[in-house]
Amino acid sequence: MTRMIGKPASYAFVKMENIKFFTASLLGIRNTVTENQDLKKENLFLLSQLAELNDLKDENNFLRKALDIPSRFNRKVVYANIYSYHLGFNGYDVLLNKGTDDEISEGDVVTTEEGLLVGRVDKAHDDFSRILVVNDINFSVTARILNSDTAGIARGSLNQGLYLDLITQSDQVKEGDILVSSGLDLFPPALIIGIVSHVEINETDLFKKVKVRPAIEDFKAGKVLVIRKKQDVD
Repeated sequence: MTRMIGKPASYAFVKMENIKFFTASLLGIRNTVTENQDLKKENLFLLSQLAELNDLKDENNFLRKALDIPSRFNRKVVYANIYSYHLGFNGYDVLLNKGTDDEISEGDVVTTEEGLLVGRVDKAHDDFSRILVVNDINFSVTARILNSDTAGIARGSLNQGLYLDLITQSDQVKEGDILVSSGLDLFPPALIIGIVSHVEINETDLFKKVKVRPAIEDFKAGKVLVIRKKQDVD
């Protein structure tokens, strides 16, 4: 009889121990999950800190390269970012994250910190602007070959880049020549427009056909400088 009573008691004890072990295992799993979640949060926080440091580093590098732009052109400069850059049905759709609230207006010139010509402000809204880039069909700028008297008008041609018009058969120009703004219009001088990629000579034509690869061909979005039209610097 005692053995029969003891058996259920022993069985109950084993079951209780199993329940305790199972409960402890669940607690251990929950603690592990919590620890993993905490580690993930900590990793995300560290990644965020790293991203912020990298952003500050990029900003410092950008500003360091751009320091001489205002004095170089004697104009006020606004630092901004291009956040949308794609080709649409009616040409390029390029958006800037600054507008009239930041004193940007139509006709302002947009460049990179290295002095590469991006384009000009086509339409300025309160907090953003639309940019007419150099290879848009509606864009043109007076230009010249660097270290040369050869000059003409560079006009955008979408995927073809740009063409340098009004270059006579006697004008000296060759592939690899650097094209810069001449400063004879509303654009400041010496901004890099692109590199001559093809020269077609036909003696029966008055002008050479000169094709130019834009200097910003690989630039799609990022930090830029907006050079104001006004000549005064605050």
